[in-house]
Amino acid sequence: EILSSIPTASSSSSATARMEGSESLLRFLLLPSQVGIVLLLEFLNSFRSFGLRFVLYGYVTNEFGISDAGAGALLGTKAFVDIAFGLIGSVLVDAFGVRRVSIAALSVALVGRSLLAFGRSKFALYAALFFFSPCGDAMLSVGLYRVALKKLTTPVTRPLAFAASYSCFNLSGALADVIVDGMRGGLEDVTVGEHFGGVAGVYTPMRQFIVSSCFD
Repeated sequence: EILSSIPTASSSSSATARMEGSESLLRFLLLPSQVGIVLLLEFLNSFRSFGLRFVLYGYVTNEFGISDAGAGALLGTKAFVDIAFGLIGSVLVDAFGVRRVSIAALSVALVGRSLLAFGRSKFALYAALFFFSPCGDAMLSVGLYRVALKKLTTPVTRPLAFAASYSCFNLSGALADVIVDGMRGGLEDVTVGEHFGGVAGVYTPMRQFIVSSCFD
């Protein structure tokens, strides 16, 4: 009976782990509001990135009349350019900081997203994929948000913040897959009249998704 009343090492360690976990969660909830903003931005950017991967191949072949082989070469070249600009972006983040690079990259990315969403010519497509998207979206995907989380968190709360970051990343991919699939089967083409100027034309479900994620 005396021995049974003595706490074992395993029970003591589990209690300590629960205490540390709850304390870490409490500290995380008390972090600046910027942490929530960073996680929201990462979710939106990841959602758009995953969704674009799902529709981009069909988009360039159906909307711009590019052949399957041409689309493969186009997307392969884009991936290579994205990697190159991603490496440049990593250097720029170290030199100028997260805030400046993210603002500049988002400004450039908005131009590329608008060209991709509303452009009807191959020139607009190529400009978006080979210049504005690498200079903007590729730099937003070089770990900017994790660098920001590292600066906003302490060593105690950082693991939980990174776990939340990966959760947002994975959740955005799952939601993008479901939404894209639903839009393909549940939406019809929409025609925008000529009185709307440069955005006039037919908007297929794929183009509607790209327009909806244009400002994520």
